[in-house]
Amino acid sequence: MHYTIFKSAIGPIVLVGNKDGLTHLYVDNNTKEFSIDKDWIRDDGLFQEVKQQLNEYFSGERKAFDLKLNPQGTDFQRKVWGELCRIPYGEAYTYKDVAVAIGNPKGSRAVGMANNKNPIPIIVPCHRVIGANKKLVGYAYGLPVKQHLLELETITKVFDQLEEYYGPLNWWPASSDFEMMVGAILTQNTNWKNVECALSNFNGNLTPARIEKIDNEELAELIRPSGYHNQKAKKLKSLCAWFKQYSYAIDEARKVDGDRLREELLSINGVGGETADSILTYALNKTSFVIDAYTRRIFHRVGVDVPTDYDEFRGMIEGVVPNRLDVYRQYHGLIVEHAKAFCLKSPKCDTCPLNGICAQRIE
Repeated sequence: MHYTIFKSAIGPIVLVGNKDGLTHLYVDNNTKEFSIDKDWIRDDGLFQEVKQQLNEYFSGERKAFDLKLNPQGTDFQRKVWGELCRIPYGEAYTYKDVAVAIGNPKGSRAVGMANNKNPIPIIVPCHRVIGANKKLVGYAYGLPVKQHLLELETITKVFDQLEEYYGPLNWWPASSDFEMMVGAILTQNTNWKNVECALSNFNGNLTPARIEKIDNEELAELIRPSGYHNQKAKKLKSLCAWFKQYSYAIDEARKVDGDRLREELLSINGVGGETADSILTYALNKTSFVIDAYTRRIFHRVGVDVPTDYDEFRGMIEGVVPNRLDVYRQYHGLIVEHAKAFCLKSPKCDTCPLNGICAQRIE
């Protein structure tokens, strides 16, 4: 037998197999006793395709595996494992569902035992089986891992279905990078229509030099339609003071590392996580996913346990979507578009394109 070890989003993964296929997948996260067999031979090359497909899965780029598998088990166990592979990505079946699917409707307990013996988790997706009460039960590597896998698939499936429904979007709406940055400030605690009204008051002459020179009272009056205009005027002044260190040149700012830019933006008066990430993603060309109230609303309603901490939720999303600027922009745009069209405070669930996968946690 041959094996390899590689890092993953859920901890170190050990792959074991031979020329006939993959026989075992272990997650070495201290949830169960595990050790490398002394007779196994380290062979990283044998498992390159397995590692690539798993990495694609963890980054939200793969929905199904195409690998040579050779799990060892009884005929009944192999029948159950085969049925697990037919559970659609992003969905969850009960043990009863699986038992019925294999023609043994009274065999829920036996299905549960076979599920527990699955030697190739994730690839043979035993994490997609839940209790009759729709709660998470039993997972060899801990319920947090099972929850992570299910949420990964839910998040990815939401974006896939929204993209299929809305198609490519061109968000953020702005005529210049600086207008985009100003819009990120103005959109705080208001809707985009009010922001558009405020931006139109500049009559096409919206520049950092003008913001710097104009007095606070006049600036506040110009942006009055966006609400909280006195506070936002001060925020815009602070934004310009930061931008001035780069001589108001967006290309100069883009040369700086994204993490450093985020720290700088967060140090600006009135700039929080959402505003900073909007500026990073849409003006500075850095991948930093934007978490807004719409994102929280939609994913809570579909059934994801949304963290209250901004950066924890941002990390969750970034951990399961492709780390590409075009993807971050498109996915955030899809969230905004869907929240305005269907997932309102009083949602339009009957015609919603997510209706089939949404838990409809409306509270």
